[in-house]
Amino acid sequence: MSLRSGPWRAGRAKVACRATVAGRAIALAAALLVAPAAWGASAPKHSVLLFPFKSHWLSEPLAQAVTAAVASQLSSAGYAVTEARMDSPVVQLAVQEEWVPGELAAAGNLEEAWQPLAIAVAAEAALLGEVIEGDRDVVLRARVAGTISRSETKLEVMAPRLVDREAVAGEIAARLLEALTPELWAELGAEGDGKEAGALARYAAGRTELASGLYREAVLDFEGALLGEPRNPDFLRGSADARAALGDYSGAAVRMRSLAAVIPSDAEIALQLGYAALRAGEATEAEAAFKEAAEQLGSDPRVVEGLALSMRAQNQPARAQEYYDVLVTLLPGLMGTPPWLSGLLANAKTSVTFSDLSPDEISRELGRLYLAEGKIPEGVQSLLAYYETGGRPPYQDDDYMAVAAALDTEAEAIARAAQGVFAAQAIGQFTTERAHKEMDALHSRSDALATLAEKMQVSPRLDPAHRYRVLAYNLLNESNFEALMFVSTSDAERQRRAELLRDAFRKSVAQAGSLATGLLGAEPARLLEGSGGQTSLAGGPTE
Repeated sequence: MSLRSGPWRAGRAKVACRATVAGRAIALAAALLVAPAAWGASAPKHSVLLFPFKSHWLSEPLAQAVTAAVASQLSSAGYAVTEARMDSPVVQLAVQEEWVPGELAAAGNLEEAWQPLAIAVAAEAALLGEVIEGDRDVVLRARVAGTISRSETKLEVMAPRLVDREAVAGEIAARLLEALTPELWAELGAEGDGKEAGALARYAAGRTELASGLYREAVLDFEGALLGEPRNPDFLRGSADARAALGDYSGAAVRMRSLAAVIPSDAEIALQLGYAALRAGEATEAEAAFKEAAEQLGSDPRVVEGLALSMRAQNQPARAQEYYDVLVTLLPGLMGTPPWLSGLLANAKTSVTFSDLSPDEISRELGRLYLAEGKIPEGVQSLLAYYETGGRPPYQDDDYMAVAAALDTEAEAIARAAQGVFAAQAIGQFTTERAHKEMDALHSRSDALATLAEKMQVSPRLDPAHRYRVLAYNLLNESNFEALMFVSTSDAERQRRAELLRDAFRKSVAQAGSLATGLLGAEPARLLEGSGGQTSLAGGPTE
């Protein structure tokens, strides 16, 4: 998945990733978001996640002393040590964000989640073990698990049992430290060729998981690879992609910053950083990145749109509109759109990025945007262009429901306008000639509406509801025909028929909506709010 085609700039987030993390962004810990300190010469010897050693309950004080002694001696020897305890902020956040299963946390059994915890603190290995107190000796049976290679080595160190518990703990810690040889770290994938091979293996696993939609697993593997090679551009890009797919836009932006530091003055990376920062809510940083990209890419639509979005995010709609004015001249799918589109985009809440879309896809997204903003004629026309001109029937259910809501709004506006003509004629406000002209126009609108509905092809699931909608619009059209006859002849029977048909129209629309709700199993998606009574499909007044 490339950054450009990934979820960075997509208007609609991938559903699969939301199912994985229940719609929440992952922010495991600051250490998880920052490249390890191994970049510099002052890096620690090795990084270790130390779990409290277990023991029989009678030996718990000794096990605690051994854990403390191991942590102290490792730190003194130049290791970066993090203790995995339930009261640790990193552990608490890992549990909260479901990296550690709740049942493991409740039981205090963090060892089974050593992999995500080790990655969270950028530890190259996890150190676990059990202290066994015998009659003469104290034994530490330890397990050292490599984060990068996932290989494990078992160690056993022993010290004479003494009355002085601290002395015993110190002796065991010293012998354990001696056992952590360079050869052992190489076996664990934390040194030499083993480190490179382990990192590459984790990167390959991450790419496979990312392609399969296993975003959480992909993040762990890419981060594991970065423990081996913190400045590897492919690893950084993979982590950024996986985090963005997972919804962790802040983490993705951090990884893109690292990538930009590794490969400076790269216009494409600057562009990608801009969109990552934008999704992370860092609009000022996004603007700077887009301007850097513009130095090499010029008026690339992606750059222009990025600047427009960053201005909008900074609550500067006037400046955003200036960039949108340029964008509509660059993208074929936006050419010929209404002159007010730039202003609408500058103030809209949509996160769609049109520069990623084909002209047909732009028509679809514009249709959705127009309908959401109450621009009924433009919305319906854009979606019709996408589905009918492009030969893509049937309508997707959510698009159909959006168009249907717009058409229902138009139909009800026509019905109210017809009633208004009757009232105006009754009180002498309209002459017969004026009333005939108004009703003739309304009949043309309802006839076009019925014809439009008959041409629409919807999914088999919603077809029963759509049939009621077609019936409703035809009933409205018949009502308007009877009303047209009434204003010409003053035949009361014609008026009565018009009113009965209008009532039947409204009942059929209600039936269509009720049936759609039942067929969808929930409230129909994307029903418009506040779009009625403003403009008609024909562009004229609705009342």
